[in-house]
Amino acid sequence: MKKHYELTIIGAGSAGFAAASLASKEPISIALIDKAEKLSGLCILKGCMPSKTFIESSNRYWEIRRANRFGLKVGSVSADMPSIQLRKKTLIEEFARYREEEILSLPVDFYRGSASFINPNELLIKEADSKERVISSKTFIIATGSLIDILPIDGLVQTGFLTSDSALELNQLPGSLTVLGGGPVGCEFAQFFSRLGCKTTIVQRSPRLLKSFDPEVSDCLKESFLSEGITVFSDTQIKAVTKEKGRKKVSFLHKGKKTEVFSEEIFYALGRKPNIEKLGLEKIGIDTSMQPLSINDKMQSSIPHIFIAGDASANFGIVHIAREEGEVAAKNALEILAGKSPTYVVSRRLAMEVVFTDPEVAMVGLLPSNRKVLCAKYMFRDHGKAIIEGKEEGFVKICADPSSGEILFGTIIGPHASELIHQLSQCMYFKGTVEDLVKMPFYHPTLSEIISYPAEEIFTTVREKKKKIL
Repeated sequence: MKKHYELTIIGAGSAGFAAASLASKEPISIALIDKAEKLSGLCILKGCMPSKTFIESSNRYWEIRRANRFGLKVGSVSADMPSIQLRKKTLIEEFARYREEEILSLPVDFYRGSASFINPNELLIKEADSKERVISSKTFIIATGSLIDILPIDGLVQTGFLTSDSALELNQLPGSLTVLGGGPVGCEFAQFFSRLGCKTTIVQRSPRLLKSFDPEVSDCLKESFLSEGITVFSDTQIKAVTKEKGRKKVSFLHKGKKTEVFSEEIFYALGRKPNIEKLGLEKIGIDTSMQPLSINDKMQSSIPHIFIAGDASANFGIVHIAREEGEVAAKNALEILAGKSPTYVVSRRLAMEVVFTDPEVAMVGLLPSNRKVLCAKYMFRDHGKAIIEGKEEGFVKICADPSSGEILFGTIIGPHASELIHQLSQCMYFKGTVEDLVKMPFYHPTLSEIISYPAEEIFTTVREKKKKIL
């Protein structure tokens, strides 16, 4: 017999779990569908948590090898990849076990299987035991995550390559590596492999690393990579991948010249795509030909009672944004069920992104484009606590409204940028100004106090402009 639900959520990752957690507090019938053998989602199983566990090991190894800078003498140190792998597996199994318990404890009907639309109100579920069933629902939230997007590069598939999935299972490092892509995943893994002794080359299609970040950040990170022995080719056109004499060759155009790089292994990091191909969305009238998908700020698709959240929308591949989108979608679905028009929206004003390279990279807010802003930056090489820690690369940059001094954007490349950026985020949440930052107490010596210096520069400029007006 066909079961009827008020809300059906497809996918139990970050967005789907957030949506189910919120909606299940209300007295409605909910179905939650996920085909994964291990529940938890990309972040815990194959994304941020395992990759940062790897990165932590390589960073510790790197710092120990440089201990003589602090007057310390250490014996020989080596990286034991099987032990690094064991630590990662142990931690991730615990994270995943806890999340799966949370998912299965929700007051929802859980189906382990794949789903596809029959029509805008019905789904066919193919369960893990090969059983099929049809359910209907008044509202839907699609939160199926993303997949690695393998581009049609000549010879790539035949030659073979690592991805962020398979690299996390390695017990032995390659002697040399070519990383295709200079985005967050490519940069993080390139430095991980390089610091553990793998000769690493990045081949980047865009003119600079981390193309979504401030250009000054990209330049600073490239300089850091070059100083560590990582070779970087930017603004390239990848033509072909082949295998010659046991090595893998990447052929590409660089500044108009044919260039070749040989390595033992290739790491593919040229992007991801929404995991929506088998949902049958085209059949019900949702266009999937363009990415990101066409959804409004209420997370509604072209069919108003069908919402899309998280990586499935191809907007951002970031956990806290996926959670927010899932919650907004759930709130709006509840309003539809109550006979109301959806009112909740996702705000991108505080969009935040972090890259866990060394130096770390972080930004919050929207990069200034046509809007007039006042910007100022302060270098870590001029900051006392950074000098003490031997972490002098990078800077803090703040951009604010030239009239009010409201902080609109901030970026940090440097030590603990992933933590420091939250001070700017918190200030921006309350629409704080550079004057607010200047008046806040910062303990000395700390890394945090560096944030007050560019704020002070902007505040002085804003104050002087107001004096001239008066």
